[in-house]
Amino acid sequence: MNGMLRKTREWLNCSTRRSFSAVLHEAKITPRQMQICELKFVKGLTNYQIAAELNVSDKTIEKELNRAYKSITNVLKSL
Repeated sequence: MNGMLRKTREWLNCSTRRSFSAVLHEAKITPRQMQICELKFVKGLTNYQIAAELNVSDKTIEKELNRAYKSITNVLKSL
C-alpha cells in the first residue's frame, strides 16, 4: 500500500462518525464498498470476518477496499 493510501486508512480509523460518513458519500463509492468500509472501520471486523459475513472471498474484500481507498483518497486530497 503506498503512502497516500496508508494515510487514507489511518484517517478512516481516526475519523469521527460524521466526517467518516460525509467522506464516504462524497467519494461516491458503491453501496457494497460503503458496507465493507463500515464493517471494517466502524465495527472493527477483519477482512476475513467481513468476507464470511458477506459470503464472498477475502480477496474480494481486499479488492473492494482498495477501490474504495482510491476514491476516498481523491476526496481527502481535495479537502
